[in-house]
Amino acid sequence: MYAISTAAEILGVTPSALEAALERGETIATLTEACGLDLDHMTESLVNAEVPDIEALAMIAGFDSDEIAQFGAEVRQYVTSFIHDGEQAANRRFDGPVLAAA
Repeated sequence: MYAISTAAEILGVTPSALEAALERGETIATLTEACGLDLDHMTESLVNAEVPDIEALAMIAGFDSDEIAQFGAEVRQYVTSFIHDGEQAANRRFDGPVLAAA
């Protein structure tokens, strides 16, 4: 996940330090706010770090444009949940298949 390295860079810490803080129960949102940084900028940066690769992989795998757009939207939702609620909460929210059956 590129979100950790991207968030760490924006926060000015190492990825290991960020992961340790997240394991202690911090969220990227609380850390961003504690550092006086813009949460919207953090969110967009992390989404932009993740979505293009997911969309490219979906295209290579042969998904159609509607499915790829849905993947992009779901990744955006996952990353936003990850930022605000933490990885475990985001994983629970998106556990299992998320694409609607065609």
